[in-house]
Amino acid sequence: MYCTSCGVELQDEMRFCNRCGAVQAAATPAVQTVTGSVSPQSRVAATNDIVYAGFWRRWAALFIDQLVLGIPLVIVAILLAILFGLLSHGNDETAGVIVQGIYYLLWLVAAPLYYAFQESSSQQATLGKRALGIKVTDRSGNRISFANALGRWFAAALSYITLYIGFLMAAFTERKQGLHDMIAGTLVTDRWAFTEYPERQKRGLSGCLVVFIIGIVVIIPLTAILAAIAISQYQDYVIRSQVSEGSSLIDGTKTAVVEYLNNNNAFPSENAAAGLAPPDSIAGNYVSSVEVGSDGT
Repeated sequence: MYCTSCGVELQDEMRFCNRCGAVQAAATPAVQTVTGSVSPQSRVAATNDIVYAGFWRRWAALFIDQLVLGIPLVIVAILLAILFGLLSHGNDETAGVIVQGIYYLLWLVAAPLYYAFQESSSQQATLGKRALGIKVTDRSGNRISFANALGRWFAAALSYITLYIGFLMAAFTERKQGLHDMIAGTLVTDRWAFTEYPERQKRGLSGCLVVFIIGIVVIIPLTAILAAIAISQYQDYVIRSQVSEGSSLIDGTKTAVVEYLNNNNAFPSENAAAGLAPPDSIAGNYVSSVEVGSDGT
């Protein structure tokens, strides 16, 4: 610092110049101007306005993702079953083991890549999560890396091992984290959380989600029950039809057998002796033949 009157250098922020006695003005601290914008994550985090995805939204998203992954793999498995069935020349047991092994191998390759690529993408969500309006972030609301997303998928195995309790934790933890979220350091939030538009976040269950839950929890089980009843009734009808046809064909032979027994005091040894058509000629949809034996059967 220098004297404003005589220009001599002052020591230790002196307010008076020893040379000329001039009084020095108080130094004005420098003000630093920070340029640039504050990230949306910082602005929203400061307000604590974050809507975490609850158990039902996450479960519905998982259901959709399982369909997206499972249906193509089932189709592939069916095609492989047909192929191996033709190549195995009737050895269904070997073909079944091979197809099942290939199906699980495809699942173990497709599933982690499906989740990791999409949850680390710019959308931060799988197709199921996008449909339910949710996304995956780190603890600060930032986009996660591919490695983090891949580790999160493998961590989900612990939730399966714990009889799905790891998934159920999302309904009770403070930030709606499942066990695998805690291990991977991730959050599942509304798609508008940690953005410039936090007011667009959906709180509570949306109408579409309610309809979806009703459809999964009520309609599908009810349909399955009705289908099981229908199948049981159809099987009963088939059995009754088979028994009815057999009884009808046998009734036609009883008269000829009884007449032969009255005339010869013995049972006929074959159909021709009783005046009946050959066994293969007495047949129906469920009965291949009716043959008379020497003991009357």
